[in-house]
Amino acid sequence: MRALWRGIVEFVVGDDIWIAVSVLLLLGAAAALVRIGGDAWWLLPVGVPAALWVSLVRVRRGSRSGGSAT
Repeated sequence: MRALWRGIVEFVVGDDIWIAVSVLLLLGAAAALVRIGGDAWWLLPVGVPAALWVSLVRVRRGSRSGGSAT
């Protein structure tokens, strides 16, 4: 059971937990937007690439300073 849980966490989180957290926040924001009657179709296609870009910038900064960004 523990191996299954670790496999799921590794698949969802991957290398950067902040991307997973960002996607969860985007899903919550989309749900809230739909709940109040708004159109949320555009939120994930805009937000996910933005989260990936921020993650790449963090990693790049970390590699320049010689430290780890995560």
